[in-house]
Amino acid sequence: MLTEKKRLTLEAMQSQTALELPRRQMLALVNVFITNVANGLHVSVPVTNNHVAVQVCAAVQAINTIIAPTTLTCGIRA
Repeated sequence: MLTEKKRLTLEAMQSQTALELPRRQMLALVNVFITNVANGLHVSVPVTNNHVAVQVCAAVQAINTIIAPTTLTCGIRA
């Protein structure tokens, strides 16, 4: 059994109401903290996307493999 769909008329379309969407809230701000205690390095990177924060820490870990004697730490906090 197939049901036929009725076409919308111009009057039916014009009688519909369009509502404005509510404002979207910004994503929570995440801070990435990179520190090197031996050299007194403390960097805070504000990020609005958790995936980006994880990628920043992954880059810090990659840098650690290059500069073996100096270790950087990376932490993510909301």
